[in-house]
Amino acid sequence: MTADFFRSTAAAVLAALIFTSCGTEVPDSQSMERRQAAAAAQQASTEATTAAVTTAATVPTTEAETEQFTLDVSVPEKYEMPVSCETGEVKAVMQKPELPTGCEITALTTLLNYLGFDVDKLTMADEFMPITFTGEVIMDEAYVGDPRRDGFGCNANVIVQAADKYFASVDSPCYGVDLTGIEFDDLMYQLAEGRPVLAWVTINLRESYPEKVWKAQNGKELVFDWYQHCVVLYGITMPDGKKDGVVKVADPLAGNVEYPYSKFKKMYEVLGKQAVVICGNSQTEGHHVTSEAEKSVTMMTKSEREEASQAAKTSEAAAIVSQTTTTAAETIVQTETASVPQTAASEKASEPTTAPKTTEKSR
Repeated sequence: MTADFFRSTAAAVLAALIFTSCGTEVPDSQSMERRQAAAAAQQASTEATTAAVTTAATVPTTEAETEQFTLDVSVPEKYEMPVSCETGEVKAVMQKPELPTGCEITALTTLLNYLGFDVDKLTMADEFMPITFTGEVIMDEAYVGDPRRDGFGCNANVIVQAADKYFASVDSPCYGVDLTGIEFDDLMYQLAEGRPVLAWVTINLRESYPEKVWKAQNGKELVFDWYQHCVVLYGITMPDGKKDGVVKVADPLAGNVEYPYSKFKKMYEVLGKQAVVICGNSQTEGHHVTSEAEKSVTMMTKSEREEASQAAKTSEAAAIVSQTTTTAAETIVQTETASVPQTAASEKASEPTTAPKTTEKSR
């Protein structure tokens, strides 16, 4: 289909050239002079326009820099953790059926919806999440695999990248923070400040451990827990010494559920103490400022990959059309040259010569 398109496009260009060239007489000296004069005038106009644009582009601007919105998410010294804390219920977005292995981006979508942003999980997965379908990198740089089928997943910093790319698209001053390494009990402070937390655990808190799976194309080892899962934590009740505590989460596979505090904490630690919070919400005033997370992105999103592929096809088509145009132009020049009237010398050479007198010998 693509090849047919290229051929039909090239044919159309060639036909257009023939249509404008066929039937015209070979230009005489006067018409050539007129054309040259018109071309010179057009060139002068183009140069003047280019100079004006260049001058305008070099005029310094005085636009004020956007002041960055920031929040301090670090736990204050001597902070006394509450026994129980909850941000308010965070309604779970379910990952299935569209994203059977897309818990991380679905959990992020859940959090964004809670914060007042109107965006769906598929948009987040396609347009904002860095991804590799062929394993060029590990889960620290992109989602590995296809969340619509049999993907592995991604780590906390990739979700921060996806969040910040989304905030850039809507010019929001909000931004994500990778809290990886923070102790579980310290997450209570984030909840007390009204910030639900994306946390990495395992499906149904199954006791499972990460292992080396394979080596990525960049030479790094992919370490993966086959039950890796991501949820939104929005409530914690600490153990009281007599009974276990409870955590409340928005689970992309199970919905809004409660899990035992001790088991949740253990699997949180097994998965590397990965956690993410979002600073601000849809009502936060200001403009987006490019974050360090955005600057660190190394992989394209699904949409960016598709756009790049389409651009490559368009470039290939343009190259074919350009070659066809050049060939057609050369053909026209050759045709015009061949039809130029013969010179006087040629005409003289073609005149009939006087027949030699007949002699007796020649007869």
